[in-house]
Amino acid sequence: MRYLVLLLLLLLLCCTPDTSPAIPPLPDQENWRAEWLSFPTEDEDLADTLNLPPAAYFRKNFTLDILPERAVLYCSALGLIEPRLNGEVISGDLFLPGWSDYNKRIYYHAYDVTDRLQEGENVLSYVLADGWYAGYVGPKSLSEPKNRELYGDTTAMISQLELTLADGSEEFVLSDESWKAGTGPLRYADLLMGEFYDARLENEGWDKAGFDDDNWARPLVQSNNKEQWTERLEPYPGSPVRNYTELKPVRITEPATGVYIFDMGQNSAGHVRLKVTGKAGDTIRLRHGEMLNTDGSLMTENLRFARASDTYVLKGEGTEIWEPRFTYHGYRYVEVSGLKSKPGPELLTGVPVSSSMQMNGSFATSDSMINRLYENIIWTQRSNFLEIPTDSPQRDERLGWLGDVQIFSRSGLYNADLTDFYRKWFADVRDAQYDSGAYANFAPRPYPDLVWFSPGWMDAGVMVPYNAWQFSGDTSLIADHYASMTKYMDFVINKSEPFGYFYPENSWTEIGPRGGFGDWLALTDKHLAHDILASIYLAHTFRIMGEMSTALGETAAAARYDELFRKSTAAFIDHYVAADGRFVIDETKYGGGKGYFEGERGFTGHTQSGYASAIYFDVLPENLRELAARHLVDLVEAADKKPTSGILGIRQLLPALSRIGRGDLAYDMLLDERYPGWGFQVANGATTIWERWNSYTHEEGFGGARNAKMNSFNHYAFGAVGQFLYGEMAGIRPDAPGFSSVIIQPDFGNGELRELSATYASVHGAITSAWEVTDDELTLAVEIPKGTTAKVFFPSQDGEVRLSEVGPGKHSFSAPARTYWEKTGK
Repeated sequence: MRYLVLLLLLLLLCCTPDTSPAIPPLPDQENWRAEWLSFPTEDEDLADTLNLPPAAYFRKNFTLDILPERAVLYCSALGLIEPRLNGEVISGDLFLPGWSDYNKRIYYHAYDVTDRLQEGENVLSYVLADGWYAGYVGPKSLSEPKNRELYGDTTAMISQLELTLADGSEEFVLSDESWKAGTGPLRYADLLMGEFYDARLENEGWDKAGFDDDNWARPLVQSNNKEQWTERLEPYPGSPVRNYTELKPVRITEPATGVYIFDMGQNSAGHVRLKVTGKAGDTIRLRHGEMLNTDGSLMTENLRFARASDTYVLKGEGTEIWEPRFTYHGYRYVEVSGLKSKPGPELLTGVPVSSSMQMNGSFATSDSMINRLYENIIWTQRSNFLEIPTDSPQRDERLGWLGDVQIFSRSGLYNADLTDFYRKWFADVRDAQYDSGAYANFAPRPYPDLVWFSPGWMDAGVMVPYNAWQFSGDTSLIADHYASMTKYMDFVINKSEPFGYFYPENSWTEIGPRGGFGDWLALTDKHLAHDILASIYLAHTFRIMGEMSTALGETAAAARYDELFRKSTAAFIDHYVAADGRFVIDETKYGGGKGYFEGERGFTGHTQSGYASAIYFDVLPENLRELAARHLVDLVEAADKKPTSGILGIRQLLPALSRIGRGDLAYDMLLDERYPGWGFQVANGATTIWERWNSYTHEEGFGGARNAKMNSFNHYAFGAVGQFLYGEMAGIRPDAPGFSSVIIQPDFGNGELRELSATYASVHGAITSAWEVTDDELTLAVEIPKGTTAKVFFPSQDGEVRLSEVGPGKHSFSAPARTYWEKTGK
């Protein structure tokens, strides 16, 4: 076990970010005295088909005769800002003030800057870029022809520095007409397209005292918009984006003369820091990508509309160091062109960034593939939990897709404290909710006229808050969101009521594609009937809404949801489940699949995802559950113990096998390095989770045309297997919200895995489950924190799994291995 302990310590060190001082108290909205300032700029590159205007620079000189006792800076923007004081960046927080539906709420941040002030002249300054507010956002197909300025066409910033003097009096430095504004070296900065920085245009000392700004202009004071914008200001509730580590190149190649590929060794989201020398005007171009083509060149087709390119023009003054601040890319490889000589590894440093949630879980086993898979899940979560839970960090999308985060939610919660991150995103979900009650497919929703929702995706608006509450025990997460969830439930109740609170075939004809996305990216010959999954998810939301209503004291609502759950499951069984437990459908109801995505494939009820979902969500009585379990096992064995589930079913697959006593099959599937599966990705060099089972195969490479349409190599949906690692393999599960009561029920699988150790950092303290399998003995070591009890399920001497209830502290269990394997028949 010694090497497992060392690996766990290493993972904890790698996954724990620096913490910052607590944000000081924030003012009430009516205390905002500052003005909103704009400085419109225009793109001067008429040859470029994209509109990429220069960033705006703002500065304000002010004099202090006496240093204040306390100084707090409040700042916000429509766009992205970098606040600076006396020549230094105020914070390591990136992409301020964050992404929101700016028409409903605008976030602001607060920083204690007392120690950054100086007697005499001081300078407060900002760089303002387009960001999510006015830059390019999302897939080109969703917002053609403009693709930018989805919230507004003029960026703006607001700044309020509050100084508290020794005598208790206050002074203010406010953004107003006295400020100066201009442009500078940042010729454009766009989240999708990248940054262009011309160092020859630097205004030396522009953000420090003594700079001559006589040639700078006065900014535009947005007096007409002040009231409505200021009314929307709210303190930022989430986890700011920060850098959390650095990466060094592991290899440099030259696939074409003068074109160099830097392999950073790890796929991630972020940017690179450039360190270069050269002549004034030398231009270095950095293109980013996740994979290489067979000829060693950079593969960029899957970026679609996103350029993901940064450009730096040298000023020619010794060693120059530069890194972007207002863009990020999903990449492992960086193509560098424009160099005058062959580079060394010191040219580039990778700078991964992510929302600053505390990554405090750990997981390690005796199998190197599973350990790498776990690391891949962590890297993928880091890459995509960036301000919002995105689908991917590299292409022209990066939206908060509800289906993906719904599937991954529990995996993410095992890995990190997501309370603040989710609290912020739940507001985005509410803001994106339609008047009908349906939740949009993604949140935020930057396309106000787009009406787009889907079963399974929508349910995230209820399921993710439920999971967050289960892990944190914080009822405020569900209390704040309860009215929104009720509105959604009213929508699906009205939709399903005519059928008995389930969905028969071809129910969702009003959305596109018909039926929604279903078990997206499944590898079945026929689609699992969309309405089977939709019905199972519906029943589950009834159940958990009952639990949440009870927790909030809404007893009448809880009783109603409990009754709806009973009616829903009964109707589902009556319509879809045959006497032999097989899920059957009337395929003719789908009209040949017209309007469905790949509807020509046809539909069935008989898939891994269907049975696994019914078992996982516990919608079947015991007799039908046993029959469904047989069908699931048959399908798994028919697929040669490989997964065929898509995004809506994959989380349920391995836990369902474990729950029916076939953890051996789940382990077989997990440990297999053949295509398709998690092991195949790892065996083929994956350092993050791929979007598709067939994102890359030996036979088809990147899949031809599919490559350009949808092919991410950093996409956490299939990383939902992380829930199985913690919840079934280690066996750590909440028995009560917040893990005040814990279940420890490890599944030892097929016996091939010899050691495992996992720690979940609950709100009460660390919960550890570590086990070892030898030819003679099974051993389990458990640690339970103070104020917590645990139910431990472990084999007794006769091989039967029995329950032991334990309190805080360390506990050890052992049993004869041979007796256990004989008893289980594995």
